[in-house]
Amino acid sequence: MVLPRPSLTRKGTSLVKQTRQTARWLAALAAVAAVAVPGVAIAASTGARVTIGVNRNDWTRFKAAIPRARDVRVYYDAENVFPATWPTQAKGAWVTLSLRPNPADLLSGKLNARLRALLASAPAHAELTFWHENEPGDPLKYSRSVNNARTNIAMLKYGEKLVKGTKVKFGQIICAPAIRMRTWIAPGLDWYGVDIFANPNFENPDKTLSKAKLWVRLNNDEAVFRAKTGLRWPPVRFDESNARHDWHRKNWFTYLAEWLRGHGGGRLLTRWTRAPTKHAGPWPPSKPVIRRLRWLSSW
Repeated sequence: MVLPRPSLTRKGTSLVKQTRQTARWLAALAAVAAVAVPGVAIAASTGARVTIGVNRNDWTRFKAAIPRARDVRVYYDAENVFPATWPTQAKGAWVTLSLRPNPADLLSGKLNARLRALLASAPAHAELTFWHENEPGDPLKYSRSVNNARTNIAMLKYGEKLVKGTKVKFGQIICAPAIRMRTWIAPGLDWYGVDIFANPNFENPDKTLSKAKLWVRLNNDEAVFRAKTGLRWPPVRFDESNARHDWHRKNWFTYLAEWLRGHGGGRLLTRWTRAPTKHAGPWPPSKPVIRRLRWLSSW
């Protein structure tokens, strides 16, 4: 595109008038550029910190390869089985802990003493959730006493009250689009997590990843969390994430990190499996992916 050049013209058009027209044209061009490149425009809005991590089983090897890794996801997947004190096996890591308290026991206060002892032992940056991915469709096959919106909301509100006065932040983790499960999402939590993996819904026709499609999903999720909190930047985490194809992973992790950086910052935890699945694969990935994770962890 060629810029218009100010010039003196016939019929009295002045140099000043032409210059003003050029200034307006440049301003319009800048506005169009901001719309055309949303990643750049949004990222500049907060510049917030993004931290990188992994599930506990792979922490030691992940930390060795990604020295600035910060976060670890810890699961206690048996009902009413909790650690006596906050998990510290991943030394120095910021732990996101998933527990499964029996709903009746939790809401009756029967578990208060155990849970409060656990919470009191937690260091700074500790985060807790109950019954992750408890949502319509029941992807983790929870019992009906757990997998219903009313009980889910009640447990999450109870957890938010339990952490008051401690160093722990309480949140909820989903995997389905938030706009499809508004009645399952608790209001006013400290943070909201999304377990999200690359899938064909986020691909272009040529099978490359679509940043635009992914960000539409993330923006829609955030809109629900914003409505639940009244915050412009409700704290968001990606507590499990990966891509089946190694050649997708560099861009996948980058797109997620860019989005977080432009929306208040947060945690990006990668998830690895012992054998390839439709969502992930074993650690380590290719060297380019490791180099990208190192770079992202430096943000």
